[in-house]
Amino acid sequence: MKIPKIEHIGFIGAVIALMLAFFYLVLGISGMMSVLGIMLLFILPFYLILNNLQNNLHLEQDEKIVFSFFIGVGIFPSIAYWPGMLISFRLSIFVSFFVLLIVGYLINRVRKGE
Repeated sequence: MKIPKIEHIGFIGAVIALMLAFFYLVLGISGMMSVLGIMLLFILPFYLILNNLQNNLHLEQDEKIVFSFFIGVGIFPSIAYWPGMLISFRLSIFVSFFVLLIVGYLINRVRKGE
């Protein structure tokens, strides 16, 4: 069985709207806003980074969404935690985010050189 492709932005928007409506009905406005914040802060930046590297990584739309979720939930907090022990956590978050951006840029640059 093959998973259907979700290449259309309208389909993605409809799924996000249904998710937000579900969390609004179950948890109220604060639950809906929490889920929206998680999507905007954890998933969207890394999705855009992976989308920028699309020509080199050859990822499908659903793979980019899943990978960006796991990068945003797992890898980014892990990278931000350890420098946060030495410097302030707010500065550590910014430093780790810029490190991930630089790593994405360097991967893109090295792949173009090949």
